[in-house]
Amino acid sequence: MTLTEDKQEGGDGAGFSPDLERGPDVMNARQSLESRISGIGSAISSDDSDILGDPDQQPDAGDEWGPQHACYPHLNPHVPLDSPEYINTRIIRVRRDWLLEGDLAPTFSNLYPEILEPAGLSEQEFRRVIQKLNSELVPIFSPYNWRNILDGVLGLATGWLWEDFGFTGVKARLQNLENWIEQWNKEMEKTVGSEEGTIPPKIVPLKRTGYMTLDIQIPDPEIAPAPPTPGASRGTDGAIPVEPIEPPQQPPAVTAL
Repeated sequence: MTLTEDKQEGGDGAGFSPDLERGPDVMNARQSLESRISGIGSAISSDDSDILGDPDQQPDAGDEWGPQHACYPHLNPHVPLDSPEYINTRIIRVRRDWLLEGDLAPTFSNLYPEILEPAGLSEQEFRRVIQKLNSELVPIFSPYNWRNILDGVLGLATGWLWEDFGFTGVKARLQNLENWIEQWNKEMEKTVGSEEGTIPPKIVPLKRTGYMTLDIQIPDPEIAPAPPTPGASRGTDGAIPVEPIEPPQQPPAVTAL
């Protein structure tokens, strides 16, 4: 069999180009998707790429209206499902700011979600809360704090009884911070919640979110939910395609310093 015959058989069968290492010119859609998925190194994606590693994705896709938007009102997971708060309140999540201390201490972003303004939380008060939390959390969790080093030595010397008895400085300072959040909620309830039928903003205790996000409870702003992803709206064989819900024309903005 000559080289010409090999090329003709390859072209008639699998559609290969003369360059055999390049593979077929037209690949099956399922095979193409599987090859793209198997080529990625990790299932965790950054803000600049999706799980499939789409090179055509815009770097600012996180600004689109959806659960990743700073002003998106999430369902309240901190109250019972059959409670009135679950229906009448929503959660605004403030993300961690990893540029301040990295993973040494939890710090939160000071980007102001303007959806908090109608709820009674002004930008000035929001930044004061963020500054207070960050200034307290950094020395509490810093491994280079002298008190944390001392507590580690005493815990090792006592077989961790020092920590079991609650003598460490971390637990005491975190409890003081939780008490400050509770006092702040009471003050907002007196000022904003003094009007009849008004739900004041409320900071969810940081222990409930694992210090990963700062959840602020606000009244339901009744904003349209995000549309489903393109992959979910395509539908599959035998499935009914889902019609996307139109998002608001101009979602609330986020104010930075």
